[in-house]
Amino acid sequence: MKTFPALCLMLFAVSIASGFQASDWVKFNSTPGNFSISLPKQPSEEKKTNATPYPSHTSTMYTASVAGQLYLVGWVDYEPSFVFNTDKELEANRDNMVKAVKGKLLTSNKITFGTYQGLNFTGEFLVRDRQFLFKAKVFIIGKRPYMLTYVFPQGEESIPNGSRFFSSFKITPKV
Repeated sequence: MKTFPALCLMLFAVSIASGFQASDWVKFNSTPGNFSISLPKQPSEEKKTNATPYPSHTSTMYTASVAGQLYLVGWVDYEPSFVFNTDKELEANRDNMVKAVKGKLLTSNKITFGTYQGLNFTGEFLVRDRQFLFKAKVFIIGKRPYMLTYVFPQGEESIPNGSRFFSSFKITPKV
């Protein structure tokens, strides 16, 4: 999941200047991602394929920005022959996210999502001399790492919004 954190930072920098208040959330379904999630508005999609370095992979990310808060959900598809160590992949996703935003890791702990392994972590970083915090979860479901991230200005966390976002994530059966 090497490109996912870089995409997060790029989209976040663009999004902090935008934002409007939306009161009704939307249920977003991703057929290719095999998931559904609630977001404050319809997200935009960003997809990137990297052939090198090994392994080749495609990152897909959806973002929604509202009132200075950013919601991101995405996954990576690796080439079918690539085999990874689950614990190392989870840690690499966490570390790459923190590195991409030039941030500081505050907390990290192992979690599960049903029967799937995951990490829950928080961090902080600066954008234009403004302090931001993020809460993130990364899960390995099958051979696919998924990441959910909620970003907000320090002191402006909306606990109900963050909780609603994370708790609404559901894997849908492949058709």
